[in-house]
Amino acid sequence: MIKAGDILIAKPFLQDGHFKRAVIYLCEHNTEGSLGFIVNKSHGLLLRDIFPHLKNANFPLFEGGPVSPNQLFYTHTLGNKISGSQHVVGNTYWGGNFMELCQLIENGEVTSDDIRFYIGYSGWGEEQLDAELENNMWFTKKADYDELVQSIPDELWGEELVKINPGYKAFSDFSFDPSLN
Repeated sequence: MIKAGDILIAKPFLQDGHFKRAVIYLCEHNTEGSLGFIVNKSHGLLLRDIFPHLKNANFPLFEGGPVSPNQLFYTHTLGNKISGSQHVVGNTYWGGNFMELCQLIENGEVTSDDIRFYIGYSGWGEEQLDAELENNMWFTKKADYDELVQSIPDELWGEELVKINPGYKAFSDFSFDPSLN
């Protein structure tokens, strides 16, 4: 049974443009739906690119998913340091008061090991993710958030595939662009 704090790993033949080779950290999964963030696709910008007034905002942005692509989201291990944070599992949270977070960033109290920023999120309506799981679109497994945020994003999908089954190594070695294989 999948739950918040688990990861979804796109199966090798999933061709959806947003989710191809995606690893998604699931923050919510209940009868009303599911919410998570793609943790392995860099957006190419830093937080300071969209908030230049934050002098210590050298945090990379990730493509969290196709829902609300003009909004900023974040997962973190800052817990009660940010009011309004939603508990996921263990020491992992998402969201919270952005002004408080900005103050922590300005004070140098936040590192890239503490937080990850996303543009957009991945969301599923009631029972939609369960249907995708039944249709074999995703592998699922328990996640260690600290390992996820310390991993090399471009290598994470392949690494997770090989952990599931070493026979998947060939898929992880294929280029995203088939003309390069």
